[in-house]
Amino acid sequence: MKKEITTAILTLATALGFAQEAIPEVLPNIAQIQTTPALPSIKEKVTPNKSFGYLRMGVSDSNLQTTSIEMIPGFGLGYRFVSGSSAFDISGSFNRRETITDEGKERTYLYTVPKVNYLYYVDSFYAGAGAAWGGVKTEDTNFVGIIPNVAVGYELNRTGTLRSFVQLDVSQPAIAALKNGPIPKPFAEISFGAGF
Repeated sequence: MKKEITTAILTLATALGFAQEAIPEVLPNIAQIQTTPALPSIKEKVTPNKSFGYLRMGVSDSNLQTTSIEMIPGFGLGYRFVSGSSAFDISGSFNRRETITDEGKERTYLYTVPKVNYLYYVDSFYAGAGAAWGGVKTEDTNFVGIIPNVAVGYELNRTGTLRSFVQLDVSQPAIAALKNGPIPKPFAEISFGAGF
C-alpha cells in the first residue's frame, strides 16, 4: 500500500510540475503574436500622384500687336513632372484655322513639338518659361525654328486624382531654321487642360 501511495503522489507531483512549466512557455508566445492589416490604410489608397498627363484645348491669337483678333482653335497633349513646388512640362500642340478670302483659301497654323517649360508653383498658381521647336504660318510669313515662351496658370484640384488647369502662354518665334518673310510677331494662347 505504501508503494501505491508513493507512486500516486509522485505521479501527481510530476504531472503538476510539467503542467506548471508548460503554462509560462505558452503565454509569452501568445503575447508575441502581432496582427497586420490585410488591406492598406485609406490614406495610402488616396495619396495622389503629383505628376500627370493631360489633354489641352485652347485658342490662339496669331498676331498680338494688332487690334483685330485672329483666333485659331487648337489642341495639345503633354505630361507634367511635378516635384514639390517645381514642375517640368513637356507637351506638343497644334492650332489651325482656314479662312476663305477674295484671293482664295488662307491657312494659318501654329505648332510646337516638343515644348518644354519649367514651372514654379505658389499654392495653385504657377508661372514659368521655356522653349519649343515649332512652326508658324500666317499670310505674311512661314517660320520653322525655336520659339521661346512664358506661361502663367492656375491648377484646379491640385491634390485630387483628376487634375485640370487654365493656362495663358505668350510666345515669340526667335531663331529660324527655315523662314520666308519676316519673323512672326508674338502670339498668345489660352487653354484649358485636364488629365490624371
